[in-house]
Amino acid sequence: MKILLVEDHPLFRHGFAAMLAEVRPTWSLFGATSSAEGQATLQAEPCIDLVLIDLQLPDLDGFETLAKMAEINPSVPRMIISGRHDVAAQARARRSGASGYINKADGPDVMLSLIEAVAAGGIGFASDVSGSDKTPSLSPRQVEVLSLLGQGCANKEIRYRLGIAERTVRMHMTELFGALGVHSRVQAILRARELGLIT
Repeated sequence: MKILLVEDHPLFRHGFAAMLAEVRPTWSLFGATSSAEGQATLQAEPCIDLVLIDLQLPDLDGFETLAKMAEINPSVPRMIISGRHDVAAQARARRSGASGYINKADGPDVMLSLIEAVAAGGIGFASDVSGSDKTPSLSPRQVEVLSLLGQGCANKEIRYRLGIAERTVRMHMTELFGALGVHSRVQAILRARELGLIT
């Protein structure tokens, strides 16, 4: 697996690289010290499988960088990393399209389990991030479909933007309607906005 780490703190960058070299020697790590450098690396290296973004970068914050990375390659999952345990930040990261959130204070086992969960197409958040019992758990792809739905995109446009088959879009729509407890696109958008899943 090829990971892009966008992190301006040398101590964490070197420690993370050393940890991966020891426990996941077959993984490759690309480094960037700013949002701009990370975006340039993602454009230059289409083989990257996962992006880890520090919440506090010198040029753009992690939330803005999430959006920039999604514009470059929406199919690559993105995770936020932070030096503090902040449930509100985790919830915002999820709403902003992040597939996971890593606390720098977590041990290597926790970090790796979250990364591997996201790399496998799942979610890598702490169990208390859902915000409320009424908030559905959506996959990163479902979040992307929901976001485009909120922008007024038809199924064909969603298919084009995400590079997936139209039948796959319809499958995601069915699953989203079920998760949100709605029966139409308009109801899905209204419900998603109510839950803070889209803006």
